[in-house]
Amino acid sequence: MSLAIYKPNSKNTGCGFSFQCGIDTKSNNVSLYVKSIQQHSWDSNRKKGSFQQNVGDPEKNITVKFNEYEIGEFISSLNKRREYVTFHSFGDDSTVIKLVPWDKKVKDSNEPSPCFGLSFTKNGSQSFKISLEPGEIECLIEFFKFCLSKSYEAKFKSQYNKIQSATESQAPF
Repeated sequence: MSLAIYKPNSKNTGCGFSFQCGIDTKSNNVSLYVKSIQQHSWDSNRKKGSFQQNVGDPEKNITVKFNEYEIGEFISSLNKRREYVTFHSFGDDSTVIKLVPWDKKVKDSNEPSPCFGLSFTKNGSQSFKISLEPGEIECLIEFFKFCLSKSYEAKFKSQYNKIQSATESQAPF
């Protein structure tokens, strides 16, 4: 299951983020994968951005895997409107992940909109950034909780099956 947020713009600096709840084939655990892709082009006539052409370019996209505790940090940060910064490394690559609250000015209102900025910076130079609006934040919180729930269900099922197998192997008949 996934949740995608794409934010193209006329300056051609937009990004898309796809949040995916999936199985880690090595550990057989449920994990959160966040894929980001940079905008490729902008069609000013249709006011539409394109990302597809950057799918195969490793300089234009990134995938980061998060464990259950990092998912919990995301939820806590979004709920409490506080910054969350973490660091990942894989092979020769290093990535800084930042989730930062900010207040967006709202036209014809004195009340700002409570938003967040999410950014991945790979190897200090490749940057993937997206703004998150209040409705998107609420959906992400629920999606993160869904991922945690699926992770715990998978762990429970695995532990239950191990206990069942051990009990059955000790049966006297």
